[in-house]
Amino acid sequence: MSTLRLSVHSTGPVLAITPPGRGRVDVYRPQFRSLLRLPNTLLPRDVVIDTGAPLICFPEDLWKPFQVGIDFEWLPFPRGVVPPVGRMAGWQYPFRMAHFLLPVTLMDYANAVDRPDVIAAFATGNPPQPPNSKGLPPIIVGLWGGLLEGSRLAIGRDPTTGQVTGELEFP
Repeated sequence: MSTLRLSVHSTGPVLAITPPGRGRVDVYRPQFRSLLRLPNTLLPRDVVIDTGAPLICFPEDLWKPFQVGIDFEWLPFPRGVVPPVGRMAGWQYPFRMAHFLLPVTLMDYANAVDRPDVIAAFATGNPPQPPNSKGLPPIIVGLWGGLLEGSRLAIGRDPTTGQVTGELEFP
C-alpha cells in the first residue's frame, strides 16, 4: 500500500464555538493539497484535493503547454450535446474533456503513485487570482477522473499539536 501525506492549508481562521453544555470547540477549515507530476513538465504542480468537486479541473494556463496527440487527446461530447459550464467559487468557465495519454503522478515529498488513464476538464480561462499574484492557479482534483479512484482519504489530528492531518492511501 502506498500512502501520500497531504499538506493542510487553512482556508480561514479557526472558528471557536461553544455548544450548550460543552466547552469550547474549535472548528477548523482545512484544505488538503498535494503535488502532481504531469507529462513533459519539469516540476510538479500544486493540486487541491476537493471532495466537493465532481471532476479534475485544469485552468487554461496549466494545460496550454500540453501537446494534443502526445500528452493528451480531446474527448468530444456527442453531437448535439451542449457542453456544461463549470462553476467554482467566483468563477464560471466552459471546458472540454481530455484524456492524458501518459500517466500522471500524484505525490508528496517522499512517495509517488502513477495514475494511468486520467480524464480531466480543461477549462477555458483561469480562476480569479489575488492582486499581484504571480503563481499559477492550482489544479482542482475532484472525485471523478482517475486520480482518487481506488484511494482512501484518512483525516485525523496530530496528537501533539491537535492540527488536522490528511493522507491518501492507495492499495
